[in-house]
Amino acid sequence: MTWQRSLQSAVKALKKEETALQKQLDLVQGKIAELDEMSRSNTGTPAAKRGPRRLSPAGRAAISRAAKKRWARYRADQRSTGAKRKARG
Repeated sequence: MTWQRSLQSAVKALKKEETALQKQLDLVQGKIAELDEMSRSNTGTPAAKRGPRRLSPAGRAAISRAAKKRWARYRADQRSTGAKRKARG
């Protein structure tokens, strides 16, 4: 009856592996539940609930100066390369 003992030991090994896998599955399910709970909790202030973002006059002036400087550089490059505007139409 050697084959029966062999079969019993195989079943015993499979049950042991099943127990180990069940522990791993429980651990993974616990981690998933934690992440799900974290994603549902409202820990931060949503951007929609903040007031409108306003640009200071100094910031607006700095952006304007930078844009004017970029356009001046672009126009100077266009003049130096002799690029001509295409006619519309």
